[in-house]
Amino acid sequence: MSEIEMPIVEPHPISQAPVIVGLRKQPNYDFHPLVVGKPFRKEDIRIEEFDYQQPASSGLCLFGINDGCDMLESLRDRVWVNEYVLKGQLGRGTVQNKIRGKVNRECDYEHITHQHMSRFLMRLQAHYKKLAFELANVDLESQEAFELARKGLPRPKVLGAPVIYFIKLIHFHLPHFTINLHCVCKNDNFLQDFINEIALSLGSVASCRQLLRTQLGPFNCTHSLLDKHFTLKNILRNMQLCEKIIKYDEKTLDKEIVKATAQSSVDDILNDEFIEMLDEEEENETIDDCLRIPWGRTYE
Repeated sequence: MSEIEMPIVEPHPISQAPVIVGLRKQPNYDFHPLVVGKPFRKEDIRIEEFDYQQPASSGLCLFGINDGCDMLESLRDRVWVNEYVLKGQLGRGTVQNKIRGKVNRECDYEHITHQHMSRFLMRLQAHYKKLAFELANVDLESQEAFELARKGLPRPKVLGAPVIYFIKLIHFHLPHFTINLHCVCKNDNFLQDFINEIALSLGSVASCRQLLRTQLGPFNCTHSLLDKHFTLKNILRNMQLCEKIIKYDEKTLDKEIVKATAQSSVDDILNDEFIEMLDEEEENETIDDCLRIPWGRTYE
């Protein structure tokens, strides 16, 4: 708390007139909440999530703050590709296939091998590739379909329809397996059901054990903040960084084709003296928060 100097006034020994005999320091209550009120109210700050994630999910989350909330609808129309790492467990099913759901069914899984699951995922990826052209309203036998396929995969015109562009089995050790997934227009329920559908097609059941989003369109984990970094300075810096990424994505976005984001180009465009990502030194640095008040924020 800041201090101010106040005069020490005492009566004159003879005339009894008030006389300043010195200065004393005392706390400055000009900005104390009990004097001026709270610095902000809940209604002053709007926060809206880009898409809903269940509490059991983890990974990258995108939020709009105040004016940024008005941009979210236009960002959703860009139909960004999400990258996930999904971990499943064969032989156990849960209520509504939830990650934290109660186990309500069990089944044998010893007949499932790495080769069986890999082959099935390849066929499934081919099926979704065909579905992507159908959702883009493109005839598979047309020249347009050939030109689109030569450039990449078509972006779906039907908003809200889940399309999987890439599936790969990256770990398999019975009963556990892990897949890498690239998709658009998803929700957590679809991904948890997807894990069980894979097992059903192979003659068993499964439940999702972990759902981790590692990339959302042009954003990845290097652009995000952890809970321990939630200070005013870091949030403002991250908002600057996200604004630059969105502007760069708007310039390079292909509305017809889904393609991987060239991360090196994004890093080049973000090479700005006003935007610096957190490094190892900054993690150990004590950052002053201009909203942190010495007397705290909880008042009786």
